[in-house]
Amino acid sequence: MFLRGVPLVGDLIVEELKKGCGLYRPNYKQNIFSVIPTAMSLLGVEPGRPTLLSNRMVKRCLEEAYCFDVDKVVCIVADSVDVRQLPLFEKLYEAWCLLGEPVLSSVFPTVTSSAIVSIHSGLPPERHGIVGHKVWFQQLGTVVDTLKMASIRAPSMDRLVKSGVDVRVLLLENCLYRMIEGTGVAHVEIMPSSIARTGLSHILGAEDVTVEFENLVDAFSTLRSVLDKYVGRKTLINVYFDLTDAISHKYGPLSEEYRLTAHHVEEVFLHFLKHSGNDDKVAFMFFSDHGQEEVSEEKTVKVSEDEAEVVLQYLRSPPGRSGRVIHFYVKDGKEDDVRRWVEEKVGENGLLMSFDDVCKFFSLKPKGKLRGEVRSRMGDFVLVMNAGAELKFQRKEEKEKLIEEKWRGSHGSMILNELLVPLVAARADILKGLLGLGK
Repeated sequence: MFLRGVPLVGDLIVEELKKGCGLYRPNYKQNIFSVIPTAMSLLGVEPGRPTLLSNRMVKRCLEEAYCFDVDKVVCIVADSVDVRQLPLFEKLYEAWCLLGEPVLSSVFPTVTSSAIVSIHSGLPPERHGIVGHKVWFQQLGTVVDTLKMASIRAPSMDRLVKSGVDVRVLLLENCLYRMIEGTGVAHVEIMPSSIARTGLSHILGAEDVTVEFENLVDAFSTLRSVLDKYVGRKTLINVYFDLTDAISHKYGPLSEEYRLTAHHVEEVFLHFLKHSGNDDKVAFMFFSDHGQEEVSEEKTVKVSEDEAEVVLQYLRSPPGRSGRVIHFYVKDGKEDDVRRWVEEKVGENGLLMSFDDVCKFFSLKPKGKLRGEVRSRMGDFVLVMNAGAELKFQRKEEKEKLIEEKWRGSHGSMILNELLVPLVAARADILKGLLGLGK
């Protein structure tokens, strides 16, 4: 009944920039930003965005998992679950293997801010405009932390919003959900209470249909209530949780702590699924925004405050950061100075590219007259770190912590661990059977 050995996995869906370099370009034909448009299509809504149904092999996976004849689609976005991490979700991994092992590409850069807006807009970052985590916005004259929606100079949560800024103006194109209006299809977002209606969520265009939860048990209980409320009505439901990302950052993407977290997520989801009804009317699409890379202490490039001052004199503003990617906003005539500083400091641990090179190598296609705007945000130069490497700007005076924390995982760059994520998609009754839940 299900596909086996379908060539959708690994480097078969993405292309290496240069043989042996370890960095890959995203695949826009099999991408995370096409999942919700696909869900909308399954519900009879024209999304006006590319869907996965144009990919013959992915479409066949969805057909054989009976995803087409449903009136509800639940998209579960688990932050930071890559193909290499999925086996830690033991039952879901088995189901994924039986479903044909479909894989999706993330976007550049592989950070939550860019990827989540891509998921909700159906567009790559150079189209929607949130091209990184902490990047320059010329409308505001500052580097903005897009997760917090605050300037890095005043980094408290929602500082821009509280100052009267309509942060939706930062979008270059609108998100998806206006396409649902007037169709009769219900739409619900289920988000952690720490995220809902704050920071990045302000620009997703879904605040009026957002329901908050406190923990995973609450999340899936809330999902059950939403499904019960909309029995008989076509409904798009998106569930997001970030617990997996937080644990992966702190302890490492393949750590025992991550394995326990994966087990908890799976246990709660399976309990929910076992006791759910209307199994032949609900399809689930479980995927992620990006993966994560183990950071090596030996490959961590530490920049002192004095060393940072050297490069800052060549820049129009402090550098931006998207995890393992650094954005440089260079003064006219100082390009060679920045290039020399980076090459001397970083060496073979990273690849410095001009904006034009970034577009070329990562297949970015900013729209016509917006190219200049995208460049102003992404930077004149972009430093993309290689496998295991990270650039850290240090401070001279930092308060001593009671327990010293050392983050072991990061992302943002374009190695396979960060770029490739699994898609587990099936109708509820099919998924129950694959997970061994019976009837």
